[in-house]
Amino acid sequence: MRILLVSSGGGHLAQLLPLRPWWGKQERRWVSVRQSEVENTLSGESVVWAHFPTTRSVPNALRNLFLSWPTLRNFRPDILVSAGAGVSVPFFIMGKMLGIRTVYIECFDRITLPTLSGRICYPLSDVFCIQWEEQREFYPDALNIGPLL
Repeated sequence: MRILLVSSGGGHLAQLLPLRPWWGKQERRWVSVRQSEVENTLSGESVVWAHFPTTRSVPNALRNLFLSWPTLRNFRPDILVSAGAGVSVPFFIMGKMLGIRTVYIECFDRITLPTLSGRICYPLSDVFCIQWEEQREFYPDALNIGPLL
C-alpha cells in the first residue's frame, strides 16, 4: 500500500507518529512544512515540502493546491492520511478529484470547537476520525479512534 501522510508541524505531526506500526510497514511519502522540528522528526523519510505558513494563507493554499497535483500524480497513493492543519485542505481537494481515498484525524486538543481544516475536510473524507466523543457534535458520521497522544 502507498500512503501519503500530510501534516503541518507540531502537534499535527505528533498525532501521526503513534500510527508508525501501521504506516511504517507501507511505502509512504510525507507532505509537511520545512521547520527544524519537522526536518528532524522526518529525517530519513521521503518528504515533499509544502509552502508555509498554511494557516489562513490563501496564496500558500493555492501554491499547495498546485503542489498537490504533481505530488499525487507522481506518487499515486492508495490513501491520503492527515491530522491537519491547513496543508491538508488542498491535498484533500485534489485527492478527491483524483479518486484517492482520504482519512482525516481531527485534532486531539480541539474538543469543544471544530478546526477550520476539519470542517473543510469532513465532506472530503472517506473516513473522518475523532479522538473524543464530544467531537461527534460537529462530525456525526465520524469514527472515534480514541486519543492518539
